[in-house]
Formats: sequence, C-alpha cells, structure tokens
Amino acid sequence: HHLCKRAASAQVFPLANVTIDEAVARRAEAALLLMDDYRNCQDRHDDEHVLPKKSLRSFVNYNDTSVNKSDVYFRVIQSMSTKKNNSSNPNITAPTPPILVEVINARNPENYEYTVTISSNKIYTGTALQVKSTKHNATNSFRHIFRWIPSFPGEYKIFVHQVLNGVHKDPLNRQPTPLVSPSPLSIIVGQQKGGGNVFEISSEATMERIEDRIRKSVPCQTVNRVDAYSKWSGDWVGPDTPFQDHSIRTGWRFLPRDMGCHIESFSRRDLLSISKKKSIWVLGTSVFRGVFLSLVDLILSPEEKEELSSSVIGKCWGRALIKKGNLELVYQDFRAQMFEPFGSPKVMECHNEKIAKDADDSFIQNAADTWVEMFRDKDSWPDVIFMFVLYDNVGHGRDGLFFTHLEHFMSKIPPSWNGTLLLADRFWSAIGVTHRSYHKYHLYLEEINEMVHALNDTRVRWLDGMGISREMVMYSEYGPDGIGASQHFHGFCDVPYLEDMGQNNTMRVCGNVTEILGQLLLSHALGTKKQFDLEKLEEPKDEALEYCHACPLALTPFKLVAYPEVTCSEGKLHPRNDDEVYSFKAKQKICPQWCLEHEVDEVIPSQSDMINIRRCKVDLADVTTSSIESASAAKVKSQVTPAKDKPTKPIMHTFFESVVGGCCGMSQEQHEQLLKAWKESWEARGWETMILTAQDARKHKDFGTLEKKLISLEINEYNRRCYWRWLAMVEAGGGWISDYDVFPLELTAELGAEMGKNGTFKAFDNHVPSLIHASSNEWDRVIHLMMDLLPNKRADDTVISDMYSLLEVSKSSSKNSIVWSYRVKTSINYTKGSDSLSLDCSKYSKQLAIHFSHHLCKRAASAQVFPLANVTIDEAVA
Repeated sequence: HHLCKRAASAQVFPLANVTIDEAVARRAEAALLLMDDYRNCQDRHDDEHVLPKKSLRSFVNYNDTSVNKSDVYFRVIQSMSTKKNNSSNPNITAPTPPILVEVINARNPENYEYTVTISSNKIYTGTALQVKSTKHNATNSFRHIFRWIPSFPGEYKIFVHQVLNGVHKDPLNRQPTPLVSPSPLSIIVGQQKGGGNVFEISSEATMERIEDRIRKSVPCQTVNRVDAYSKWSGDWVGPDTPFQDHSIRTGWRFLPRDMGCHIESFSRRDLLSISKKKSIWVLGTSVFRGVFLSLVDLILSPEEKEELSSSVIGKCWGRALIKKGNLELVYQDFRAQMFEPFGSPKVMECHNEKIAKDADDSFIQNAADTWVEMFRDKDSWPDVIFMFVLYDNVGHGRDGLFFTHLEHFMSKIPPSWNGTLLLADRFWSAIGVTHRSYHKYHLYLEEINEMVHALNDTRVRWLDGMGISREMVMYSEYGPDGIGASQHFHGFCDVPYLEDMGQNNTMRVCGNVTEILGQLLLSHALGTKKQFDLEKLEEPKDEALEYCHACPLALTPFKLVAYPEVTCSEGKLHPRNDDEVYSFKAKQKICPQWCLEHEVDEVIPSQSDMINIRRCKVDLADVTTSSIESASAAKVKSQVTPAKDKPTKPIMHTFFESVVGGCCGMSQEQHEQLLKAWKESWEARGWETMILTAQDARKHKDFGTLEKKLISLEINEYNRRCYWRWLAMVEAGGGWISDYDVFPLELTAELGAEMGKNGTFKAFDNHVPSLIHASSNEWDRVIHLMMDLLPNKRADDTVISDMYSLLEVSKSSSKNSIVWSYRVKTSINYTKGSDSLSLDCSKYSKQLAIHFSHHLCKRAASAQVFPLANVTIDEAVA
C-alpha cells in the first residue's frame, strides 16, 4: 500500500492518471505492467534501432538484401538466460527466457495491427502476445514487441502478418493480409545455447512434461471454480504429436495451461449411443453458429450431411433444430448487440430499407420470451446453453447493460435446473482475437472473473474464447491470406488451406476452434467420458435424421422470434428449395420514407452486408400518407392512449448505480444505507422519491455518444455515472434531483412545488450539481453544453467530472441562462459544550438542504463537531 501511494504521489506509478487513493486498488494491473517492463528493461533503442548486445541476442542477419530496412520488417531476439540457477534449490531449473519478435517500421496502429503466429506443421500453432509498442519520432514509425514462450523444443516457423485494423474493415471488400519480411522465418528451439537460429529453452519444457501435465489433469467439465474455469489460455498441438487421446477429428488438441484440466472428446459412435435425451442450445451470431454446425457435422453420416453447406441448416439467421437419436441440437440467431435496455422508448427500427422492428415490438422482450420458451416444458429443458452476451467494456469496469440483460435472462431459469450456462462475448470471433495486447487480455480476464462471481450462480461458466482461439487466428475462415477478414473460425470443407490442419475427408464443416468448443458443450451435457461409458447404450442406434427450421434468407432485417413456426423434415439434408423459404420474406415491410430520411444511428458490418440502422420515434414522425400503415397505426395509438395521472406531490429524484465492491470510501451496504436515509428524509418532508439508474440514462439517444467520449478521456467509472444522471433526468421528464447525500432543511414538498413551476435551469449549490431543478428540455440543453465543452484530449493533471463541466458552463456565455445560487448548506454548525454538542439553528436559516459531502464529513470530524461521537476522520464518510 505504502509503495503504491508513494509512487502515485510522485507521479511515477506505472498506470497513468491514477490518484493516490486509486493506486492501491489497481495494484494488479500495475504489477503486470511493471513485470513486463522489467523483462524488457534492457530492450531500449537508440536512433539506429540497435539493441544492446550484452542482454539480448539477435539471431537473424539483416545485412543481406532479403530485408528492406526502409519497409516494415521484424527480427527475433531472446533474453540471455543466467548461466547458473539463482535458487538455493538445485532441483529448480531456470525458466525459458521469452522469445521476442520485434516488428520495426510498423505502420500507424490506428490503421494497422500485426499478428505473430508461430507454427510447426501438424505439431503446433501458437501466437505471440503484444507486450510493448513505442513510436519512433524521427521516422514517424512504430515498433511493436511480441512475446512468446515455447512449451517444447522443435523446429518452428514465424509468420508476421499485417492486418487492417478492425475499425476500418469492410466485410464485403476483403483486404489481403500480407506477410512481413522475412516471413516465414525458420527457427530452432532446443536446449543447446547460441549459434545460428537456435533459441534456448528450459530443460523442464519437454513433450514428456506435457504428457505428465495431461495425466494429472481432470476433465474440464468437472472444474467447478469459476475463477479457474475462466482462464482458457493453452497450447494447440497437432496430429504429429503423441497427444492423440481426446483429440478432435483433424488430430488437433487444445491443452488448457492454467486450469489443470483437459477437454474430453466424443465420437459419432458415442453420440449415437446416448441413453437419455440430451439437449444443447446455442444462442448467438454466425460465429456461434459455427459451433452448432461442427456438432451437426459430427453426428450426421456422410450421406446425411453431403449437402450441408447448401441446405437451409447450413446458413440460418433464425431457428434451426437437429434431432438424431437422443441428442437434440438447437441454434437460435441471438444478437445481443441489437438488444435495447428494458423500458426503452418505443421506436421503429429499420435495417437498410426494411423494417426490422415496429414501434410496439422489442428485441430484448423477444429474447426474454425465448428464454421462457426454453424452460416451458421440464421434459425438454436444455442440458447446456451456450449464449452470446454483449461485453465491450474492457478496462472500464462493470458493464451495466451486460448485467441488465443477463440477470433478466437468468431470472427465467428454474431453481431446480442443474444444467450449465456457458457465456461468451464477441472477443472470441476471428476478428476479435486480432487484438492481442498482453495487458488488455489479462485485464479482461480479471474483469470477467469478477463479473461471473457477481452473478453468484454455480451453473454459470465463462468461456474465455480469446484464450482458446487466438492461436488459430491464421486458420480462420479465409486462412493466412485473410486474417481477421472473417468473424468465423469455421468454414465448409472446400477450403484448401485446411488440408494443412489435418483435414478429415468425411468432414463438411472444418474449424478446429468450433469443434473443440462443440466437444466442450458435449462434455457438460454428457458428463465425464468415464461416467458416459458406464451409461451409454451397448450398441449405437443410427436413427433417421429429423430437422426443423425457421430461417430467413438473409440477416437483414434482423428478427428474433420466440415460439417460431418451424418446418420439419426427415432424411438427409438437401439444397434449400423454394418451399423452405421462411415466411419472414412475405412479412417484410419497407421502411417508410420519413424514417429513411432519418440520420443513420449505427452501422454494423456483417458477412453479407453493411447494416445501416435507423431508430425512428414514431410519435414524432410527420406521417401524412395512409400508405405507411405500421407507422400511422403506432402514431394513432400513441395519440389516443390517455396520460397517466401525475402524482400530486413533487418528486425528488436521485441517481444511483452501484459499483462492484463499493466506492468512494464506502461499501455497497453503506451506500444502500445512505440511500435509505435519503429516501426517508425527503418523504418525511412530504416529497415523493424516485431513484434513477443507468437503465434510465441508456434510454437517451445520445447515451452512446457521451459514453464513448468519456471512455476516450479515461474518465473513471464513478465520474461517468455522474454524467449519466443528466441524461436520466431528461428521460424522467425533468424536475428536481439531489445527490443522495443531500438532506432537506427548508425545502418542503409545498415549497418545491411552488419553486418548480418555472422550468428554468436552477442550480442551488452553484456549480456543484447537488441540488437542481429544470424542465426536461433544460436538462437536455445543459448536458449538451457540458458535452460540447469536454476536451478532445485529457491533459495529465486535468480532473474531469460533471461538477467541473458545470463549472465550465458557468464561466461561459453570460452564465448560459441558468439561475445560480448558494442555498445548500455545506458545513456543520455545532457548539461544543462540556458534555455534548448543541446545534446552532441560526446558521441554517433560509437554507434549502444540507450536503453531507465527503469534504463536509471529514472537516466536521476533524473539528470534533461531527454529529456522531468518537468517529475518526476516515470513518466519518462511511
């Protein structure tokens, strides 16, 4: 604690913009960063990009003409290992020194990323994680350092690819991913030291050690600790290694490194021998569909799946179901990025020129209904659910929408269900794993682990898809020539490059990542292989294939329908015919012209299209023609719906959105106690009270714009919430708000109602937003003034909060038509007697409220006039 606080105070803490109080809490991130800086502390460049030879060895001669030093190139270096073991224990061997791949003259990272793959044909594939990136000002180029530690000796090739940054990718215009010279570079990793391209490795890093690790491991489905289960980094080993037990059909096998477990595999014969009904649901995007298709490919016979790629099952943007024997596989297109917050205002949503959602419809409600559908009949409950959840908030703490959606879905799960819910996000797609920052990845694992613990349900597991899939990034749908150009890790088996990965001639869906995940789902559904072998049928039953579908012809417009009307067939799959065109096509409506003229709210790329999303408020639309039936009907409905009776009492709002583990010197429980005291005090003065949350703020059309700006300025979680409350007040219809540590003095409900007749923006604590009244339009006007005044870039010593933003507003444009006053008490006035304190009532005259701020509490405790006796300064806030 002392070191962290001292470093932060001296502004030499490893993380930027960290206060003294924050430094202790963020030790984990700081320690990882310092460890990597320590490993590379000898790795300093002079103007000629030369590494000091005393501490690092370069094994590649770049003096020949094969490398153009004016272009992007890379070299391979390794830290010199110590000649003797520093440990007092002679049995402890020195670890393998990291092998570093240094990409020199790299292009601007805003436009380009670089991937480093280390491969040994049919033996191993892995990637190096980026640990450092610096800019060389003289040449305006960048230098990236990637780190890799081999698990066993052998001959390897290093491939460095230049990849267009995901932000700039167009899925309809696939860009090549050229190799960086001198790729592919051959190296040898062995125990001998020095010479040529031979790199050192610990004597403990051997094939035998890996075999021993596998022998001592347990099946992954038996790992019940969610903290361990969330860490899926490991080794992909190929068909030419001795680790073929439990390999997938291509001969490849994934060996988790930190979890102490192995993934068991089940053959087609096993799946036909299942003795009891088992059901697996996959809810997600086309990336998740790849796992479903790998399972379908695994259980069907060669004849049944011959036309899989052209069948209605092969590319379904709706519901697909396969039944074979006692195994049921269900896929539902389930795009969490489309889901609204619960309670969002009614809007028509158009995807390109078609209506995706009428104003009275809701994606999130349909998603919730799908969960109800899954558990409607106990005899058909799923054994495993694999679901896509939205989590894009790495490095910025708990994602409110993630929890709002997920907790609602989980509330539909019966308490008696003993299945497994596996969660994954978009970071395991073949695009998501192209960003392999070591620090960001470990921060991601830390945050995910915290959030899964917060769900507090032993049936829930998180799949760290980035850990399990990033090693295969060179073998995604388009192969080495299209790294990151597709989201998919699977492809239909007419892709030549897959032959290098041990292609099996009976396969129709090729994807090592999707198949290993399919095996993981099976292991959770069927139990351990040992247990399964005791319960399986003596002879497999190859019964007729049944399949059902409700699949639109295209992704756009996106639809999610619970209880869909499915078409079912028996027998082998066949190319899709006209009778199998789902009735979505007949029901599609054209987006009305007034909505098409609306500004595009969001653009989402897909494999087949760029989706321009427009969200149009129907009740504000100027509908003049009867041809727009859905819009007109919705508008009429909104006009004839009677308004609810407004409460006779004025409402005092506050805003609260919890921070995991508490914040600001108080635990979660203490925050809730303060909220309760706030509520009781205002209601005792005649007010109605209402607590607004992030869900209210997210209804505002500019929430995403504001949040993106705040994140770019590295505003912490607490201060971002303070900005959210302004948007929440707009959506609440305006009115009064106070901090929940503000308590009423003279501000009774009657006085508040009188003062609130004028909708002008009134700030009663000057620029401190502790007590405010304004109309909805005024709240919206002022928050946009604050947004306009936010800087484009944050200076090191700049504090950014809604209080300082309001202060900036107060300095500009003749106070911006805001009524400023000081009518909130900011001090405690007790007179100390011999045995007790006596309140000086005269000091509180004409004050509307008192603000029990951190500063007030600490100052009162220091002066020994805090209302509670024997309270220290640190205890006063809590």
